[in-house]
Amino acid sequence: MGQVDLLRRRAEGYLVGLVARYGELEGPGAAATVCHQFGISAYRARQLARTAQGVAAMPQILGAVRDGRISADQGGQVAESHKRAPMSEQDQQELLDLGAWQGHDDFKKTVAAREDQRRANNGMGRSERQRARRSLKVFDGAGGMVVLHGELDQVSGERFKIALGAMSDKMLVDDTAYDPIRTFEQRNADALVALVTQQPADSANPNPLAGVPDCGTRPQKTVLVVSAEYDAIEGRLKNAGLIDGTPIDLDEMRRIACDADIVPMIFSADGQPLYVGRAQRAPTKAQKLALYKRDRRCVGCGLRPQICDAHHIAPWDQNGPTDITNLVLLCPRCHTKIHKHHHTIQHDTQTGQYHLKPPPRPSPTSPNNLRPRQEPNQRPDD
Repeated sequence: MGQVDLLRRRAEGYLVGLVARYGELEGPGAAATVCHQFGISAYRARQLARTAQGVAAMPQILGAVRDGRISADQGGQVAESHKRAPMSEQDQQELLDLGAWQGHDDFKKTVAAREDQRRANNGMGRSERQRARRSLKVFDGAGGMVVLHGELDQVSGERFKIALGAMSDKMLVDDTAYDPIRTFEQRNADALVALVTQQPADSANPNPLAGVPDCGTRPQKTVLVVSAEYDAIEGRLKNAGLIDGTPIDLDEMRRIACDADIVPMIFSADGQPLYVGRAQRAPTKAQKLALYKRDRRCVGCGLRPQICDAHHIAPWDQNGPTDITNLVLLCPRCHTKIHKHHHTIQHDTQTGQYHLKPPPRPSPTSPNNLRPRQEPNQRPDD
């Protein structure tokens, strides 16, 4: 088993080295896209690309990952810590020695403790060091579940625990009458969702009982895109789902609609929303929601649609219409690739999907194959 683990680490390290080199040539976004094609999740693909980018700047750590002395995850932890608080070669060697026998969780704690010590040596106070290490990650886990992983400084964490505890205590009272089988962990999960997605019902009228938090809430304004097909023959809705295609029950969709603003949208026979043409440059709210439904994510790197821009494939100032067929979702980084690095949008007519295509690599022996340069007076269309 030890020999198998060593082979696994070396193969993983070899892959990290290849991804690091590819990232140097094509950029971190392109590396993450390639990693996503390995059959792993989008989150894990971005994580592998970040690891490769980080260890590429630390030859000592990259060599240890390639040799299998530490795992790729351990190398990524060292690289992320080095970005936040630079370490010396001696610090790196000490971590390599510890990583050779420590498990993943213990090594993570060691890296965090060493980083905290380096920040203390730089004159940062304990609260400042904690604030610098705060983080929150939200990603899709196994079985369609959404996973949250966060670390907060002591003050923020205490405020969070108080608010979560108050909401959980209120729900415990409700459980006595309505849902006695809800577990402590389930109640905490429901309390967190309530705190994030709802807001105080009447902030101007605090609870009259001194010292008792007011946990009355009402729905908060959020955007959740859901869709369903309407069967005109049977006169009913069917195939309800979220923006990423995940199916949901019609009963759940009806419950969501109770507190929602409805934006009706009619699609043509080939699934395309109705057009707006050149009536305006910026897409309407309905068009943006239609792009959420069609593209579901950035067509370049796969980031969530809420942070994406609507990009005109044919530039608007060159008579490109503001039609759904001329719009795609791009995150800010991929949008920059279009306007500064000459990437293009490619449409797969068979699947109907759009993809970000990098420009052809120039040949070192043929000056005619050099990439075209952007004219000084040329303006981006978005």
